[in-house]
Amino acid sequence: AINLILAIGLLVIIALPASASVYYFEPNPTDLSDLDHYHYYSWGIENNFGDEQVTEVTMTFHNIQDWIVEPDDILYINLLDTPPAAGVHSYYDYREIGNAWEGQGPLVASWSDPYGYPNPPVDLVFTFSDLGMLGAFNDAVADGFWGFGFDSDCHYYNDGVELRVETSAVPEPVTFGLVGLGLIGMGLLKRRKH
Repeated sequence: AINLILAIGLLVIIALPASASVYYFEPNPTDLSDLDHYHYYSWGIENNFGDEQVTEVTMTFHNIQDWIVEPDDILYINLLDTPPAAGVHSYYDYREIGNAWEGQGPLVASWSDPYGYPNPPVDLVFTFSDLGMLGAFNDAVADGFWGFGFDSDCHYYNDGVELRVETSAVPEPVTFGLVGLGLIGMGLLKRRKH
């Protein structure tokens, strides 16, 4: 009986999913052309995470800074289930105020630089679990084509945008079955000892 339990335990360990994976994505250009206030941008990404479940997403704008603080200076970031195209594309909006991506995907976040130039730039970090956006992100990436929309109502200089995605493998039914067999075997062994 002990040999059976040890064999089942070994099978369970072998069948357990791989540990978490981490993926990094950067747009091209990485600074999204410094998010010019005359444009809004899309970033389409083709990536299928397969049987992995996304467990965390972090978007970082490195050394971002508003050119000058004015009323209505807002940077909008939307999650796009179906971006217009793969890669980075810009669209002219002649400094129109408001979010050009409104209604085309959930708003991830918006930000206004309270200080602007000549104050030092900051690293702006959005963590999707804190924002309640993990479910929406998993839905968006399900078909392997997803992305983001950015609309800057001023000129947001930056040193690059980075997207970090953490995943974990989803256990297959056979794994659950082997775990169940191991638990049953342990229960039988405990019963025999009594």
